Amino acid sequence: MRIAIIGAGFCGLAVAWHLLQHQQDFPDLKIHLIDSKEIGHGVSGMAAGLLHLYSGAHSKLNRMGHEGLQETLKLLHLASHTLGQSVTAQDIGILRLALNEEQILDFTSCAQRYPQDTEWLDASSSQKIAPGCAHAPGLWIKQGITVYSALYLQGLWQACAQQGVQFEQRHIASLKETEHFDITIVTAGADSKRLPELNTLPINVVKGQLLEMTWPQEVPALKYPLNSHVYLTMTETRTSCFVGATYERNTLDEAVHLEVAMQEILPKAYQLFPPLQQAQVLNCYAGFRATTPQHLPFIKRLSAKEWVLTGMGSKGLLYHALFAKKLVQQLK
Repeated sequence: MRIAIIGAGFCGLAVAWHLLQHQQDFPDLKIHLIDSKEIGHGVSGMAAGLLHLYSGAHSKLNRMGHEGLQETLKLLHLASHTLGQSVTAQDIGILRLALNEEQILDFTSCAQRYPQDTEWLDASSSQKIAPGCAHAPGLWIKQGITVYSALYLQGLWQACAQQGVQFEQRHIASLKETEHFDITIVTAGADSKRLPELNTLPINVVKGQLLEMTWPQEVPALKYPLNSHVYLTMTETRTSCFVGATYERNTLDEAVHLEVAMQEILPKAYQLFPPLQQAQVLNCYAGFRATTPQHLPFIKRLSAKEWVLTGMGSKGLLYHALFAKKLVQQLK
């Protein structure tokens, strides 16, 4: 049984791992992971890495969030064990600052409904958690996890490679190129629509750019990420930070446009964390998200031997492991 997986991000690696757990259902299983970029160098590798159950503008409990979180935690543990180091930040928690009346209403409602997971903080308490942040109240997500996305992908890939998964770095322009495989699974996110056989998929493509900035020297590095209209999270080195992201619709231009990113991100970033006005932009990164009208990923069987998993949107970390597991269960 020869299986090709097109796309080596969160979903592709998770599918590969779950296939490996069911080798008894696939005689003489051979998995080929195919991507035009190296492992960890695609859109998944540049993900902010904020893993929790209350993402989205209104901080509502994400549908299937608990199931998704549990499956993701299993793969995070696997990646950490394989690498011999943690792929997540040591400090647990994410602070969502409420910078307008609508956010105050939404975030307080979340805290009231889910007191076991969240807590409403006044402005002084927010300052204690994130010195230098805007003087505003916020929603403290107690079990929020910061994932180092590129490192996580490397760990998950090593776990798959140790069990025989092969990686091919090449561009796939059509599913005709994988006809010699018994099964082809497309997990290429927004790039799935670039395949002629999938250009009518019911997904929307949204471009996102994020900035890497120096960290203000006079301010201690943040222990916990901040999130509001934009997110702010420290890099692994803790000498710089990521701030993002843009939501650019109606464009297929994958190039970095620094001026566009700065214009959309920086005013919100300065409001969230005023000391960033003294910081410099080091780099800018761009990629595409695939979203669905239902804001949930979907699995679709294209033919007797072709499947697609896409539509993660900005919740790829939360959903990738769960939906990869669901897809493999349908293949058995």
